Amino acid sequence: MIILRKNKKILELFPIGSSKGAVNTRRKPLFYGYLKLGKDGDQVRPYKFIVKKDPDKEILFPPSEAIKILRKQNVYLIGKDEETEEMLNSLNIPFKRTIMCRHCTFEGYITLIRRDSSYLYHKEYICRLCAEEEIKRELKSRGFDMSTFRNFKRMLDKTGDLKKVLSVLNPNFNPVKNPDLTLYDKIITGKDSDIPKVSMDELKIPDKLKGVMKGHGKHLLPVQVLALNAGLLEGENLLVVSATASGKTLIGELAGLPNVLNGKKFMFLTPLVALANQKYRDFKKKYTKLGLKVAIRVGMSRIKAKEELSLVDNKVIDADIIVGTYEGLDFLLRSGKAAELGELGTVVVDEVHMLDDEERGSRLNGLIKRLKDLFPDLQIIGLSATVKNSDEIAEEFGMKLVKYDKRPVPLERHLIFARSEYDKEDMMARLSRQEYKNISNKGFHGQTIIFTNSRRKTHSIADYLAKRGINAAAYHAGLSYLKKSRIEKDFIKQKMSTVVTTAALAAGVDFPASQVIFETLTMGNKWLTPNEFSQMLGRAGRPSYHDMGKVYLIPEIGRTFDDQAEDMRAVELLESDVESINVHYSEDDVVEQFLADICAGRVRNIDGLKDAYEKEDIPLNFDEAYNIVLDQGLVTERNDSILPTKYGRAVSVSFLNYHDANYIKKKIRSKKKLQPLDVAVSLDPFENAYLSNRIGQKLSKALKINMSVRLFADSTLDILSSGDAISKLEPNLRDLLINLQIEFLSCRCKDRPFCGCPQEELSRKILKYRMMKRDPVDISKKLLRDYGMHVYAGDIFSWLDSIIRTLEAVRRIAGAFDKPNVVGECSRLIKAIESG
Repeated sequence: MIILRKNKKILELFPIGSSKGAVNTRRKPLFYGYLKLGKDGDQVRPYKFIVKKDPDKEILFPPSEAIKILRKQNVYLIGKDEETEEMLNSLNIPFKRTIMCRHCTFEGYITLIRRDSSYLYHKEYICRLCAEEEIKRELKSRGFDMSTFRNFKRMLDKTGDLKKVLSVLNPNFNPVKNPDLTLYDKIITGKDSDIPKVSMDELKIPDKLKGVMKGHGKHLLPVQVLALNAGLLEGENLLVVSATASGKTLIGELAGLPNVLNGKKFMFLTPLVALANQKYRDFKKKYTKLGLKVAIRVGMSRIKAKEELSLVDNKVIDADIIVGTYEGLDFLLRSGKAAELGELGTVVVDEVHMLDDEERGSRLNGLIKRLKDLFPDLQIIGLSATVKNSDEIAEEFGMKLVKYDKRPVPLERHLIFARSEYDKEDMMARLSRQEYKNISNKGFHGQTIIFTNSRRKTHSIADYLAKRGINAAAYHAGLSYLKKSRIEKDFIKQKMSTVVTTAALAAGVDFPASQVIFETLTMGNKWLTPNEFSQMLGRAGRPSYHDMGKVYLIPEIGRTFDDQAEDMRAVELLESDVESINVHYSEDDVVEQFLADICAGRVRNIDGLKDAYEKEDIPLNFDEAYNIVLDQGLVTERNDSILPTKYGRAVSVSFLNYHDANYIKKKIRSKKKLQPLDVAVSLDPFENAYLSNRIGQKLSKALKINMSVRLFADSTLDILSSGDAISKLEPNLRDLLINLQIEFLSCRCKDRPFCGCPQEELSRKILKYRMMKRDPVDISKKLLRDYGMHVYAGDIFSWLDSIIRTLEAVRRIAGAFDKPNVVGECSRLIKAIESG
């Protein structure tokens, strides 16, 4: 097989052997030759034939040899050249046209290609191998992790245009104008032709309920029909796994409300107080007009403070509908007051994938099993958007699985690579602005949630967007209830384009956003897991608002965390599937759940306790765990029964691990006078403090480092305690830090400043201000003014609430050991902190 290519006035000749499999195969030519053409009368003929077998040696052959070679081989002509064609025709040499990768010839190779299997680059076609090598060269030169090549290869296959693909790496690349290049994939809604339509009027529920339910639409959504067919209205236990906003909440209501009208109670459980409060408001609005009483059970928050909400647990005895947190209900069970719940008809466990949470998974697992044993006729419905091993979880809890894997609206997932922090902010501004301009067929603006990994960044990103004319707000747990509520309402009313929030608050955010942007792929001090990622991206697109959901990942090139590049992690998350859910037990968890089951009355003897944990994967054997419960004085054996002691009950309802409980017990029983506040502070010190942005920036500049602004980070404490950096600051800032040193870093501990004293001293300072009747907002301002310390008012409020719970635990344990003076002092302190 001979390849001919006209190069200026020379006809290049490349013999490559057999023509079999020649297309898209890179080959070394047998030799390289070239013909010089000329006129022989009226005909074009070769008049010089030169063969080049190595770089320094050329051999001259008669032109007739060239003609012999051409006549014996299949001839392929590259490009269009009238002179060459005239020569071949005059010699009766047949030929075909083909395309050759010019880039391969630079490396001394020949690759024949077809347009349908090659790639356009600067108006010419090149082979797959050259296109891929060009991408790899560009990625390497720009500092990309090479694992991202998979994404660029996918982009190349989709577009067929190498120049377009490489334009993504251009500093001026605009993701808004090139969504086809950033698109990683699209998850479509799919058709449900096999799921029948069911109208609300067809449901076998009381007519007055149908009127309320029709507020959600005249027909059931597909997952609701599947739940109905699985026995929803017949009392079947169900595990419902379906995408966010696909209609799972209404499934619980459809089961629970008919039971309420028949004299039973309906309970809706969520993992977070914020979500419980939101659901409580929704249910009150919907069902009080039916004459039903709605109560909330989240653990009381009675602190009086500006801009904050006091939540007082309602009595559940006369309530029809109870909304609560997992712990709110478990408190009643551990207290031995399950009878107060009366006849429970239906309990909905929202976000049941929390079983996988290392801190709360074992508690949720224990709660569900306590409910099943204490209320044998109870209908339990678990709801989640992400459970990979759903069959296993459904079987574990005796539930029927209802699984619906289609999204209510299509979802586009995009990947953009940023070169710097500024580049990333610019892209987020472009995307947020453009999305708000988009109006859905339902008449709603597109709105954006941006996830980042620190509170400081929520404010800096929101401020940047605001400067670019975008109505954006930072939203995180440190804000007051009033501020968060205002942002939520403005977002719902479409007054706000973008909310910037922390990844850690993802589960508590319930904004109807059409677009989700991941500014970071970390949550706290770890990478996002596939399950967390799936939960967060699921918030893009609501069927009652939007036609399409969009997700953008914007990893920064060269940015690494935990020895892994962010761009590599982005591709991994996009390629990942959700992971299986497993309950994780620590040794402390096992002891806590043993005690909780005994206190709740789920088990009454050793055999019952053994049976309850026979199939659980716990990290220590049964006898070891039971001996801890017994030896710590948490339970007592009487005849063949196990009963909780007063101390054990106090520990269980306080949700304490037995180490902390033992610490409190020793302090209470000590001969020294107990200071309950010191005990509470040592167990639960305040830690969410930061240096002011101004001080942080000045110190970073003076020390020429990227300094953490977290006050109690080891690196920050080290810098502040040394004093060297402080001397480099201007006088007013230097005075603030000297005040901070004197007040919080002056202990004489051997390990100072890493001994924990700074945290405890700040805790005492906050409590002192509170006892002086200062509000969290005022305390926040004073700490900033006196010490250059940034502490969010919302964090102060939450911590004061937590300290009250710790003091309640001290009070309960003191009561168990008949220490009325300690009980009285705890009550006085609790009242003082609550009222301020």
